[in-house]
Amino acid sequence: MIRRIFALVLVAVFVLEAGFAYPIDMLSLDSLIEEAKKNNPEILAAKKRYEASLARIPQAKSLDNPTIGLTFEKAKGSPFRLDTTMPEDRMLSVTQMFPWFGKLSLKGKIALMESQMFAAEYKNKELEIINEVKNSYYDLFMNHKEIELNRQNLLFLEGISKIAEAKYITGEATQEELFKINLELAQLTNTITNLKNEQRAKQTRINTLLNREPESPLGIPDIKEIYSLNKDINSLYRLTLENQPELLVFSYAIEKNRYAKSLAKKSFFPDVMAGIVARGITSGNIGPWDLMLAFSVPLWFWTKQRYEVKEAIANLEEAEAAYEAMKNKALSATKDLATNVEIAKSKINLYKNIQMPLLESSIESSLASFRSAKGDIMMLLDNERMLIETKMNYYRSLVEYNMNLADLERTVGVDLSEVKK
Repeated sequence: MIRRIFALVLVAVFVLEAGFAYPIDMLSLDSLIEEAKKNNPEILAAKKRYEASLARIPQAKSLDNPTIGLTFEKAKGSPFRLDTTMPEDRMLSVTQMFPWFGKLSLKGKIALMESQMFAAEYKNKELEIINEVKNSYYDLFMNHKEIELNRQNLLFLEGISKIAEAKYITGEATQEELFKINLELAQLTNTITNLKNEQRAKQTRINTLLNREPESPLGIPDIKEIYSLNKDINSLYRLTLENQPELLVFSYAIEKNRYAKSLAKKSFFPDVMAGIVARGITSGNIGPWDLMLAFSVPLWFWTKQRYEVKEAIANLEEAEAAYEAMKNKALSATKDLATNVEIAKSKINLYKNIQMPLLESSIESSLASFRSAKGDIMMLLDNERMLIETKMNYYRSLVEYNMNLADLERTVGVDLSEVKK
């Protein structure tokens, strides 16, 4: 009888380890990322801010609006009796302000740099959301694996419980052993229930990132053991300096402030106002013309223009210092994450290639002893518990590897699997 129950336990565990055909489709990470790019509100808002900044470039390079005026000189009597003026005293004027040479060009370049900063912020927001999607996906994957392994352990314990009950009847097992098994069964059942509740919250997190309904169903995530990180640290540093959006924002800020400094220096030069006045506009003939040319004089340069230049220089130096600080922070984060990726990779190899095979062999040995009535049931339970925990650690390391790789790609600014070495 005991051997028959024991055989059923082995079959049940084998079926669980082989895996069931899930009724829900597998969940593709790539499809989630593409959906997030199209539908995430934060990404869309950043994109529109960038598009709005592009529209400001031609505005910055344009002249101010001209001024058109009508003048009636020497009007007699009521100011509303404009017909009392002489035809030659009725004038149409057009005036236009022309900034000093190069000012409009510099304003356009400043607006262009601002648009590039918005473009980098748009890219940064996209990378941030993609990183959140990836980490949420890996978190959900770990949740599914924890439920799967705990169910496997639960089924194993239920089978062992039946064997222990049969042995208890024959006097080969103690009541204390039965108590410990049932206690673990209760704890596992509670753990699985809690994990299922957590799973719904993790699914909602992914749905909100995709701008879906919070309770929309999701498939089962899957992670392949593909080690895509094949870059040395110097290559990662170079990619970070070239692609990290937050770093690019600071570099564009430097260029913007350089142009602002040049523009401030040009404020010492006068702007020109040109105007033309046509007289006798109601006489039917083109009358005499008046031409006007005026210059703005930077008369108060020691309190205005001089401090504009000082402000521009300070802003430029601040941008350069901020860039250096951000660069050091980015390179340090790149090194830390690259190290974490390698550590996680080492853990994966340890659990998969060393610890799991040893524990599986130990369990086979314990099962053989138990079958021949020589083994200890508690030893068997401990070995099974260690195997389940090692599998948990293996999947945790796999998730840790992928999360650190996702964070590294977020810091570097590119998908490392798509970059040639």
